[in-house]
Amino acid sequence: MSDVSHGFEAYLPQERRAGVAVCLSGGGYRAALFHLGALRRLNELGVLSKVDTITSVSGGSVMAAKIAAHLVRTAGAWGNPGDEVAGFDDGIAAPMRALTRKDIRTRAVLERLKPWRWLDQNAQIDYLAAELEAEGARGTLADLPARPRFVFCATDVTFRTQWVFDSAGRLGDDQAGYSGAVGRWTIARAAAASACFPGAFDPMRVRFAPGDLTGGTYEDDDRSRLISEIDLSDGGLYDNLGLEPVWRDHAVVLVSDAGPAFKPDPHIGRIWRQLRYAVTLLEQATDVRKRWLIASFLKSVLDGTYWGIAGDPRNYPFEPGVEPYSRRLIRDVISQVRIDFDVFSDAERAVLETHGYVMAEVAVKAHTPDLVARDAPLELPYGPDWMDEDRVRAELKQSHRTKLFSRGGLL
Repeated sequence: MSDVSHGFEAYLPQERRAGVAVCLSGGGYRAALFHLGALRRLNELGVLSKVDTITSVSGGSVMAAKIAAHLVRTAGAWGNPGDEVAGFDDGIAAPMRALTRKDIRTRAVLERLKPWRWLDQNAQIDYLAAELEAEGARGTLADLPARPRFVFCATDVTFRTQWVFDSAGRLGDDQAGYSGAVGRWTIARAAAASACFPGAFDPMRVRFAPGDLTGGTYEDDDRSRLISEIDLSDGGLYDNLGLEPVWRDHAVVLVSDAGPAFKPDPHIGRIWRQLRYAVTLLEQATDVRKRWLIASFLKSVLDGTYWGIAGDPRNYPFEPGVEPYSRRLIRDVISQVRIDFDVFSDAERAVLETHGYVMAEVAVKAHTPDLVARDAPLELPYGPDWMDEDRVRAELKQSHRTKLFSRGGLL
């Protein structure tokens, strides 16, 4: 199989692929918490420290920012492949849980209503980035270690393609071109650009001079004008799985997906009439990527596994050693939890983390057992009490509803 040029990178045949990637999908706090549970299990199994690249979108980028900030604070915490990542509980899990107790959406959305910021398109993103930084996501992309490489994915809505903030030393996209000036970009701002979902946040506007970005495929006469005002929005608009940066060259790809999984009638009121068109476009694009990914696994084009928030652990050829959540509970309750950056409850945190934890266990043990380096017993993040399905239904009965203002009661 010969290489096929595709923008900045080339598609590599299996024998030339290298590295392990984990892809963290979008989906607000619900995605961040689902991923947190999955990452906990990967860490216990010694898989997380084998990861060479972390790609992320939206809520997944909020989670990735917590990992990145931990590595900035504690040089060498990633350790050797097969080790447990040091300080996972205190340095990653606790700060992520604390963040989900805070509404970072409402005040950010209202920020542009201040008269002195009416004309400032970046007012909301500035606020969101400041909130993420205040909650611990400190440091710049240049501060990050060489391994793992972090790729925060946004959508360039000017050129309608994927924009990356890559800690390996580049930012940009295939059409506009790339810059190596990552040092001025903070982890928090890259995550905020990835997470500014439309309808709530205005796109982030970034400005470049003609020579700032190089190597792009777009060379028409209006290039200088276009790159002088590039608008970046939620990474999920282009690729909600975060697959694009790694599918061409990595040997193993692990995908954690907590994106939209709406029932035909999600019972969220009149807003659904407007949302369903955008959601349909997002879901069909993601479904195409998922089908391609799984087909690639089956054909041995690349190795890896996929797990999703709407997935049933029973569909994997591995018994987790605990009775997982039922298909109906997953379908009707867990996969319907709102996609938002408003306050999440203790119950929502417990259930989402637990589900992600079990899904990662069965997916990795079933399809990538060679990655497992440690014989770690399965210890549910919040214990067996949160496996009581009657309790879960009662506690999460309103979790599908997005409120106009903060669930925390105060703005």
